[in-house]
Amino acid sequence: MSRNKAAGSSLRWRFTFGFIVLQLCAVITSLGLVFYLLSGLKPDVAITSIWLSQEIADSVRLEPNGRTHLAPTAKLQEIMEDAPDLWFVADLGKDIVLAHGAPPRKIADNMPFLRTFKSLELHGDLDDPLSVARMQRFDTPAGEATIFAGGVSMSQYGVTVLLGNLAVGVPALILVAISLIGVPFVTRWALRSFSDLTTRLDRIDLDTRGALVEERGLPNEVLRLVRDINRALRRLDSGFEATERFFVNAAHELRTPIAVLQVRIDTLSPSADKTHLQTAIKRLTAIANQLLDTEKYRQKPQQNTPVDLNSVVSKVVADLAPLAISEGYEISFDSDAEDVFVPGDAESLERAFVNLVRNAVQYGGKGQISVGIEADGSVTVADQGCGIASDKHSRIFEPFYRVNPHGSGAGLGLSMVNEIVTRHGGYVELSSAPGKGSTFTIRWRERRVLQQR
Repeated sequence: MSRNKAAGSSLRWRFTFGFIVLQLCAVITSLGLVFYLLSGLKPDVAITSIWLSQEIADSVRLEPNGRTHLAPTAKLQEIMEDAPDLWFVADLGKDIVLAHGAPPRKIADNMPFLRTFKSLELHGDLDDPLSVARMQRFDTPAGEATIFAGGVSMSQYGVTVLLGNLAVGVPALILVAISLIGVPFVTRWALRSFSDLTTRLDRIDLDTRGALVEERGLPNEVLRLVRDINRALRRLDSGFEATERFFVNAAHELRTPIAVLQVRIDTLSPSADKTHLQTAIKRLTAIANQLLDTEKYRQKPQQNTPVDLNSVVSKVVADLAPLAISEGYEISFDSDAEDVFVPGDAESLERAFVNLVRNAVQYGGKGQISVGIEADGSVTVADQGCGIASDKHSRIFEPFYRVNPHGSGAGLGLSMVNEIVTRHGGYVELSSAPGKGSTFTIRWRERRVLQQR
């Protein structure tokens, strides 16, 4: 249904339909004029068939011995059989005359005089075939011939109708063909600026701040729209910048009072309230730090250089190993790939791997954390925690969503992982079930992985 709606709103087909309607109106008007002119003709006025003389000329044959004879064409043979009053005389000069039937005496007696004309027509009545005749000169294989013909009449009204229909119908068919073939092409050419506009708009996204639609080469009808779009983009950029500054400033401002609270709480005597306060402060610190990291990542221009996965992932494991061990984990790293590179930003990818490992440390259940790189370049982080129910798999990548509402996490780590991996042309898979731990796998599109040897 959406495709039909899109086709119905296509400007190209609107133009085409409009042109065809206009041309149909022109054809109808032309036909009306033809019939109006025909209304002044007398339908009982007869003329000799306008095709008869040509058929006679086409029937003249010249043999190799120089003898001339008449070999009627199929059309002439049909006329001869259907019209018993048909007569014609083909005078080739030098006493060579080819004839059929008997011409009326009045016409036969005046043939020497009538030959002095180049062509002539004798009109009569439809009820009297012998009252019409035609004389015309034609080139034949045996030379120029003066052809007299009569006895076959047709209505002048009918001839006019036929010629009028041809005069209107043939151009109408040509116009329809041009409309169906040429108008869409011309319309597409005329509206090419809209395609250019779509291409230019496709270059604008959330990461391309300050980008405007290029106005060069656009027609005046589109230019006004583009300028309105650019003004809207400027307003959006201003709003995004204000929002980003707010989050960064808020995160910075929160870190100082949180640090002060942390120091004061640490000086309190051991108690259940102190433990609750320390947990809350820990979560506030994580939220502030992750908000700051998120905004810094979004504002930083992303690089596009080959990133060595083995180097980056092994560095992350080495940096976080002390944290994991202090929390009671065993952490390992294993790689089945050699010299696997992903085009992108090394710092951003490192942040994604750090968040995955930190997530495993936080929810891994104090067991084994396994980090690895598969032969195709996929990066896996597996833990032995309590697992995640299948109905929550799609939600864990949402900002601020936490599987355990009472945990100390901020719910932003996995959201950032998904955003970074998506921008690098990959996706995150989760294999997990309650009581069986969780395995996060970052997979890359086939064309994004480079094997360097």
